[in-house]
Amino acid sequence: MKRTELETFLRQYTQQEKMLLNGEHRKEENVCLKYEESDQDDGTCLKTYLFEDDYFLSSYENIGINKQDRFTPVIPHKHNYIELMYVWSGACTQIINGKKVECGQGDVCILDTKTAHSVDKTDENDIIVNILMRKEFFAAAFFNRMTKQGILAEFLINAMTKGQETKQYLLFKTHNNLKFHRLMEDLLCEYYSKEVGKREVMESYIIIMFTELLRLYRENPSPDTEQHRSSRKLFDILEYIEKNYETCSLQSVAEHFSFNEKYLTMLLKKRTGRSFVEHLQEQKLGRAKMLLTNTDLPVTEVITLSGYNNTNFFYKIFQDSEGFTPAEYRKRMKNKS
Repeated sequence: MKRTELETFLRQYTQQEKMLLNGEHRKEENVCLKYEESDQDDGTCLKTYLFEDDYFLSSYENIGINKQDRFTPVIPHKHNYIELMYVWSGACTQIINGKKVECGQGDVCILDTKTAHSVDKTDENDIIVNILMRKEFFAAAFFNRMTKQGILAEFLINAMTKGQETKQYLLFKTHNNLKFHRLMEDLLCEYYSKEVGKREVMESYIIIMFTELLRLYRENPSPDTEQHRSSRKLFDILEYIEKNYETCSLQSVAEHFSFNEKYLTMLLKKRTGRSFVEHLQEQKLGRAKMLLTNTDLPVTEVITLSGYNNTNFFYKIFQDSEGFTPAEYRKRMKNKS
């Protein structure tokens, strides 16, 4: 499909939309037969249906695309896949974990599994496109690439791949980002085409799109609410560690952000599941692995450049993390290339 055809295609009425416009009731489908009770943030309990990836995706697909039916609300539900909701045109109102979330044209909302949400009734101009991704694909193909970009990127991915009971979602105000819209057009055109290798191309587009979202989140994480101000502060801390891992300490980071050391430790552990030392070691190890893979520097020099001053400690922590010595790791990486 060509870009010039995409707008007309997305605005065509689906069979369900035609039924709704004719005054017919929407048919309940088998996808809605499973449901469970969900505790909401406001203390209430909500009956939510479970949408499963096998209903929407064939066995060989990691990514699927579904244009949401207009003129009707979407019932409260959860799913066992990652969902990226993109507002192609118009707007939509979601209720996520009992809270109202407004999305405008061009905005992106990413929902983890086990996140209870519904969508209010939409109108003619409200075109919502849902990108469905198997969690296994998201955790493997995407996570392995993005963690190379540092602990800040890894925190974002962990928000979508770990701790299902945290009911995670991320909102990106991308309505002014033409680049992201173009990427979405390319992804949709590829999905609706019959070209050879389209699945591989789609997976590559997903990687690029999430990289762009990461860049946007660094620059402007979210609307100015207490929750998002807290997230912004956390991101500032992670970014500071990422940039200053060679020299920073718990004390210096706490002083930089005017925090008590105990409070900073608690904040990192609660929000990321990792202590300050774990974040620091991960960043140093990431640097060491990059140098081992991409240079022929002696291991002793790699140790120094990675911010370590104790060789024995480096060897121990590296082998505990990777299961290999630095030399063995370098050899394995070169054999893969």
